[in-house]
Amino acid sequence: MESRHIEFVRPDRFVAGAAGEGERRRFYLQVREAGLLATVSVTRGQLTMLALHLASVLEEVSRLAVVDTAETDRTVDVGPLEVPLFALFTANRIQVGWDPVAGTVRVTLADPDVEPPYSLDVLLTPKMARRFGTRVDRVVRDAPACPLCGQPISAEGHLCPRLDGYRALHP
Repeated sequence: MESRHIEFVRPDRFVAGAAGEGERRRFYLQVREAGLLATVSVTRGQLTMLALHLASVLEEVSRLAVVDTAETDRTVDVGPLEVPLFALFTANRIQVGWDPVAGTVRVTLADPDVEPPYSLDVLLTPKMARRFGTRVDRVVRDAPACPLCGQPISAEGHLCPRLDGYRALHP
């Protein structure tokens, strides 16, 4: 079967968000361009690593003086994720690259293991990429994590696999 590919060349919005509480908390990336909206499910770790990698790419590009990626406007999109919150796929492969001709960052999210394979490309301006990283910090920080295993801790506690489930940790 033919793969499904969506490309956002000039997105209006590229944000991270979460839904649910405790161990049922799920993380999403959402991108919108004009009337097209796509939501992709990701893990907390993938979200954190994507934000860190975007920051390091922009830092390297700025260091090489390829383009000025410094941002003085630190305005962040704090709006909620758009509904319905239905993920097209769960990303198990994320790539980040710099396009020196266009001066944009390309983020590719894919799940090649499903039939048909899905992929989504988003071209971000350096400003959008920095704002995304700032929002990720807020989204991830809102969910307290277990200091031993890194999994989210719910209000009821958490059975930590590092403690073989013998003791529940509370936030």
